Amino acid sequence: MEKDFEPMSTTLSFHKRIVMTINGRMYYLALVPSIKPVFVRFDISSEETRLLQAPEYVTWPYQCFQTAVIEYDGRIAVLGHADLVEDGVMKLWVMEDEEKNMWSRKTLVLHPSQMNMVNTNNANGTYYLRVHGTTRNGDVILAPHNRIRRVIYGRLNVLPQGTTLFYVLLYNIQKNHLRKVEIEDGSNCFLNKRLDVIGLDDTENLMYL
Repeated sequence: MEKDFEPMSTTLSFHKRIVMTINGRMYYLALVPSIKPVFVRFDISSEETRLLQAPEYVTWPYQCFQTAVIEYDGRIAVLGHADLVEDGVMKLWVMEDEEKNMWSRKTLVLHPSQMNMVNTNNANGTYYLRVHGTTRNGDVILAPHNRIRRVIYGRLNVLPQGTTLFYVLLYNIQKNHLRKVEIEDGSNCFLNKRLDVIGLDDTENLMYL
């Protein structure tokens, strides 16, 4: 449904983790006092700014580790994966028409044979998958993380993987296909460091320089 936004004199607060650039346009998640969060679209060439409605039924920003903004088929999209590890279910919202603020919604369900890849390490309930963008081929990059909650501050802390075998999962939305990419390393470098994951297109091999 189309909705016009009235000019606001208040200052927008941008979420630093939710920023996306697609086809010369930058999208930011903006936290606006008294109303639901919105996306701010900035056209790099024309320097024009427009406010877009975020999809309904998405919780921002407190579930930011379980809700990700991604590019899907050249459009901005939101992927909710809070139920991925336990139930193999994700929710996808795709912007269909920016001028009318129209989003489509789709539920993605993994095949039962793929569940062993997403819940293998969740025996103690501290394991979850976090989205780290997409590859050029459109595969969603999911990296495993451990998490604990400090009782004193009640703050959620993301920890490195508790394993010497680091891996990522690549999920193709259109084909509903999940595959695991393992990176073997003889050292314990992943046990004591915080790390990030960036998207690399499919390569035949990696070379250390």
